[in-house]
Amino acid sequence: MISLSQKFVDGCRVENGFRLRGEEMTRIEVFVDAAFAFAVTLLVISIDKIPTSVPQLFEVSKEIPAFILSVAQLLWIWYTHSIWSKRFGLEDIQTIVISAALLIIVLIYIYPIKMLFGGFFDWITGGYLPGDMKLQSYDELRHLFMYFAVGFFAIVMTFAWMYYHVLRLKDALKLNAEEIYLCQTHIYLYLSVAVVTVVAFFTPLFLPDERVPFAGFAYALINILPPLVKRHRRRQWQAIIQSKN
Repeated sequence: MISLSQKFVDGCRVENGFRLRGEEMTRIEVFVDAAFAFAVTLLVISIDKIPTSVPQLFEVSKEIPAFILSVAQLLWIWYTHSIWSKRFGLEDIQTIVISAALLIIVLIYIYPIKMLFGGFFDWITGGYLPGDMKLQSYDELRHLFMYFAVGFFAIVMTFAWMYYHVLRLKDALKLNAEEIYLCQTHIYLYLSVAVVTVVAFFTPLFLPDERVPFAGFAYALINILPPLVKRHRRRQWQAIIQSKN
């Protein structure tokens, strides 16, 4: 890519430690936004379930909680890519490949996401909020958890790839020391989430049949491991700043 001028970078607005080099939307970002909008439509109640009576309306409405959580998952993925695009404004070939890879993963896992959340609400409500998932055995549930973990792993590794790509272009992007440190921190954070997905992948294999529905609680580690990494990196940066003063 063509190296950015220092004058342009110095004039960029700063947000959360990053100078926003891509506040004007790129064609890649427009395409990604459209693809995510399409992905959300795939989650909407299918056409064969359009209610024609009040009881049918209430029955179909029971899918709303699973739909909301599925859309929230998609919004998190979209927002992460959007923030990255705003920070760096890249349009090179590898950025296209990374964005395409992310979209492919999302479109492949859009239905497993809804199935898993639908099954979760079915389980915790004793069937009052029914899911579309029809499982024949605990092994099928194990395989679904493992399938979802593989997809989640692929997504967070793609996020790590995004920031690794930025670090390779640090000179052309005129990244300062703080931005380089923050990019490295993002990579470590996504790798820590990847560790959680590996744990979530193997957890169903070691649980007895009656405990397999609890395998999803392995993702609670996301509330522990990444915050520890973030706190450690923040302390390291503060130590670096103090050593320079």
